[in-house]
Amino acid sequence: MDIKKMASRVAHLAGVVMVPEWRAVRLHEERLLARLLAHLNVDCVFDIGANVGQYGRMLREYVGYRGLIISFEPNPAALEKLRKASFGDPLWHIEPIALGGTAGKFQFHAYELSELGSFRSFSESHHAPQRLGARFIDVEVRTLADFLPEALRRWVFERPFLKMDTQGFDLEVAKGAGNTIRQFLGLQSEIAFQTRYEGAPDYRSALTTYQDLGFTISGLVPIHEIHFPELVEMDVIMVRSDLIKRRQPEPTDFSRSALTK
Repeated sequence: MDIKKMASRVAHLAGVVMVPEWRAVRLHEERLLARLLAHLNVDCVFDIGANVGQYGRMLREYVGYRGLIISFEPNPAALEKLRKASFGDPLWHIEPIALGGTAGKFQFHAYELSELGSFRSFSESHHAPQRLGARFIDVEVRTLADFLPEALRRWVFERPFLKMDTQGFDLEVAKGAGNTIRQFLGLQSEIAFQTRYEGAPDYRSALTTYQDLGFTISGLVPIHEIHFPELVEMDVIMVRSDLIKRRQPEPTDFSRSALTK
């Protein structure tokens, strides 16, 4: 047994979690997702804006999720790595399209850093990389309301979860879901405390929209530390409100002895 595995086992016995520094910022997200996906008995994750498969790999390697993953990524520059990440996993499927508020062909900003690709242009925020090269490509966009019935025919699942990471476009994805968004048991979305894309909603608009759609906040999780000491963006993880069991308040014990004190 190598030293790292031995140290990890000893730490586990002592009730200590050992993780590499690069992973520490994501630990809360991993632990919350592991607990929530199991609690909701999720059997399918819609991974929208999958990029090169970072989220899918996290689900498999660190969250312990073994169900169906459907990853959506329209950027050809990321597709090869995404397919490589899913290779050999029969329950991880790749769809080379985007999802949005309306269906059609739309221009996509394929930036040099593929994880920043978006249907939106960068804003003038000092957090937006103004000199990052980009090419513009036409990509197919479908709505979630249109795709979900097809997905139900192609794959067998009953309890889906919605993950969105579309660089300022998440609310458009939710808009395109229409009433079908209520078929998802929960959702995860990137929310901006300082917007880096033109026309992108801030966290107040995003949270209000999701709450109006019937979802309740389960947790806010950090996704990186690159803008320290400022808070620029986080992920919100939410649960469909009707699935939350409300605890009844315990009756107050107004016993005679308590009243006479």
